[in-house]
Amino acid sequence: MVRTATVGAVQLVAARGDKEANLQALEELVAAAARRGARVVVAPEMATTGYCWPDEAEVRPLAEPVDGPSTRRLARLCRSTGTWLVVGMPEVDEGTGLLHNTCVLVGPDGPLGAYRKVQPFLADPFWSVDGDRLPPVWETPAGRVSPLVCADVDYPEPPRAVALAGVDWLALATAWVDEPAPSATWRLRAWEDALPVVAADMAGRELGVQFSGGTCVLDHAGSVLDAVDAGPGVVVATLDLDAAARRRREVLAERRPRAYRPLALTTRWARPDRDRLYGEAPQQEALHVAVLHGPPAREAPAPPAGTELAVLPALHLVGGAPADADAAGRAADRHDEALAALGAWAARHGCEAVTSLVERVGGGLRLALVAAGPRGTQVRHATHLGPYAAWAEPGDEEELLPLERPWGRLGLLSGEELAVPETSRVLAVRRADVVAVPAAVAWPWPVDYPGTRVPLGEGLTGPDRTFAHPARLRAGDSHVWVALANDGPTTSGVFAPDHVAVPRAEVLAPAPGWASVLAPLRGPTALGRQCEEKPQLTRRRTDVFSRPLLA
Repeated sequence: MVRTATVGAVQLVAARGDKEANLQALEELVAAAARRGARVVVAPEMATTGYCWPDEAEVRPLAEPVDGPSTRRLARLCRSTGTWLVVGMPEVDEGTGLLHNTCVLVGPDGPLGAYRKVQPFLADPFWSVDGDRLPPVWETPAGRVSPLVCADVDYPEPPRAVALAGVDWLALATAWVDEPAPSATWRLRAWEDALPVVAADMAGRELGVQFSGGTCVLDHAGSVLDAVDAGPGVVVATLDLDAAARRRREVLAERRPRAYRPLALTTRWARPDRDRLYGEAPQQEALHVAVLHGPPAREAPAPPAGTELAVLPALHLVGGAPADADAAGRAADRHDEALAALGAWAARHGCEAVTSLVERVGGGLRLALVAAGPRGTQVRHATHLGPYAAWAEPGDEEELLPLERPWGRLGLLSGEELAVPETSRVLAVRRADVVAVPAAVAWPWPVDYPGTRVPLGEGLTGPDRTFAHPARLRAGDSHVWVALANDGPTTSGVFAPDHVAVPRAEVLAPAPGWASVLAPLRGPTALGRQCEEKPQLTRRRTDVFSRPLLA
């Protein structure tokens, strides 16, 4: 028998500071979700009070212990509707008096568990103390659930830890801003972990802050099963828990935890100081990067004038991705010829060139990521193989190191490796500036986004033909430039270290053809500073999330 679960989420326009009004609104919305069959309903972050509190003294009188008047009232709602509720609230710790941004599971008999937000957003530290524990796993009438709160999913580690804990779906209580919703970040986290996401967002404005709305139920592929745009509303959908679990097992089996050990390292010291500690810090402020989109050829066309780093699609010089082991063997027979051709092409055009080849190592075949240029040839063998596992052996997990260059550090990943969030993250922790990705992938991304009625500001409300591109999220997650050269339907491009800012600084390749950009690697521009300083990496909670990722 197929395991399914009908779940819901509510979108709230909170009355800031008016708990009675917010609880009444929650009662109406949750009852509406229950009438549509939802067994567990998710409500937004800070749903009982509103989100924006620039002064601790203002929010403290509204905070309650987990087992307090608000949760007891919501328990009565659960009894009357036959639902369970995941809801955000400001919590006061009865022992310490500290305040926390907390998500509570409420059942018919009262509160059953709580989770304190670990990764704060800009507004949280005005009053809220960060949590210090992994998300719990809750057994509910709709399966095994773990909660996360808003900015927790800005980081790939918390959703990954939840997926590894064996949950059926993720309850996301949020007050999302700065992105149209259902957010590309939510959708790609669901996809990369094969984990359904039920996201409950605020709508409307508080203290001039516009919330994104877009409350939704996402399946394990990141597809939208139900969503609401602006204003208050309810979403309900049925999840196929068995299909999600099967796909999640496949996704998690690709992981190579030994290679991820650098994720336990902190990166709080300023990057320029770390670069200078054991040598000369790079001085070049920008790099001219180009990527080619298109099918294989004996020789690649000339790159744009001034190119310093050119990335070709996977296996571009050996006939493309092998269909089977025999084809891979024939591609390996052409390895030396193709390697010489790549070096000659790079020398002729005065640049460094990156692609992948099939290489014989010992008695087997490997997918070799190759960089050829003025410094000679350097090779890294892919460790995360995807469909290439039918004929290739994985490389050494200790090889996930960026290459030193006069301009900074260059990482090499295959398209299959870029789909795994830990790999680009490791390279960024190891101070990569650019990640070159020769690929032959057919991801279900990017997708069309129809636009939103939410007044988010210029560049954020209209239709988007390249919404939710995985390479864009990887670049923004770790503040690196990702140069994806693809032979396949997924759009190639050079993606910037900020995936939220508009207008986007990325360039997308025509099909077929080159795309190029002068990529700032360090100050004085905002993108240069982001690439150099990598602020999201400094804010990672390695103390909480590194251990489950390395187990």
